[in-house]
Amino acid sequence: MSVEVSRVVGSVISYKRGHQPVSGHDVTSSTDGVRAVVRILVVTVTSNPISPPAQIDPAQVFPAGARRPAFQLLDVRAPVEVLRCGIPDARSLPILNDEERAAVGTCYRQNGQAAAIRLGMELTAVHREARIHQWREAIATSERPAAFACWRGGQRSGIAQQWLADAGVPRVQGGTKALRRHLMTGLAASFDSARALVISGLTGCGKTDLLHALAKVVPDQVLALDLEGLANHRGSAFGGFPAGQPAQQTFENALAATVHLAAPEVILLEDEARNVGRLEVPEYIYTATKQSPVVMLEASQGERVARIAREYVFEPSKLSSREIVLDDLQVNLNKLAKRLGGVRMAECLRALADADHDERWFSVEAHQPWIDILLLHYYDKFYDRAMTRLARPIAFRGTAEEVLAWYAESDF
Repeated sequence: MSVEVSRVVGSVISYKRGHQPVSGHDVTSSTDGVRAVVRILVVTVTSNPISPPAQIDPAQVFPAGARRPAFQLLDVRAPVEVLRCGIPDARSLPILNDEERAAVGTCYRQNGQAAAIRLGMELTAVHREARIHQWREAIATSERPAAFACWRGGQRSGIAQQWLADAGVPRVQGGTKALRRHLMTGLAASFDSARALVISGLTGCGKTDLLHALAKVVPDQVLALDLEGLANHRGSAFGGFPAGQPAQQTFENALAATVHLAAPEVILLEDEARNVGRLEVPEYIYTATKQSPVVMLEASQGERVARIAREYVFEPSKLSSREIVLDDLQVNLNKLAKRLGGVRMAECLRALADADHDERWFSVEAHQPWIDILLLHYYDKFYDRAMTRLARPIAFRGTAEEVLAWYAESDF
């Protein structure tokens, strides 16, 4: 996006005690050749002195072991910033939209900090009443005290505080940048102090289900860290969900908050690769999974086929048409053409086409031929090679029921 500021109005603004709008100015923006003119109503502010606003430390927002944030964050950053680095449990209530934020950035580069601040003040003034209404509504409906946050805890959260001076809402010192630093530090500390137990096993054996079942055995001490759930991806060629994956920093923030707020004695997690979809698992977590004791989950081929059919075919078919699900399956199978080879690839596609009938689509038996090929000649081979490279202590091996019984009696 290119944004050009046609006129910076700082030179013509005069601030007078109690004075109301003095003039209007145009900011012109261009996106992919489409030009839009934003009419800015300049509202001057009172010159009455304002006492220093109250601030809170990031540790007060996300206390270790608190289970949930102590404050309801009102994130006043622009939507594009939230998308790139979202903070868990925060409500996005921007003071500037993406286009206005871009205009301020361009003004800063072309005319310097003072002009950019003046323009930012003018742009925020346009939406003042609407923003105040949104913030008051969020505060009134929250069970927890509220706190404003912008990127560095500066201009935007400060303006929001001043507009809502009567509400006494604090802002986060250092903003979302400091919140992220606090969360990532807490994540590393938790992995240093907690014991980790890794759930491993062939694709389709039910590792995620077992992960959550184990955490219920001692819920106050054990955290089931579902990396795939946080990444919104099953971690395989067929693992994507329609909603897509979050940004890398948003994923890391959610991961860090989950662990830091739990402050667990034991962290249970699946045996993941370095990446879950396109997202990278933090290095020390990946290292922990490769050095910690492992529980090997076992399941029959029939159980695995049924689970794959449910997760890859039946559940997506409840959300989308059969045609869309079939097309997605064919696309994902074609990604594996080199690994499966031409003959097996053709067998998979033919078997999948045979299942494309109303009376057969929701039948496990109809999908078993192509799922068998996928498991035996792709997933299982890949898993066997990975296990050969990594020699790790095996704490226990068995079915889900056997693992649960072992864990309930173990001192892990």
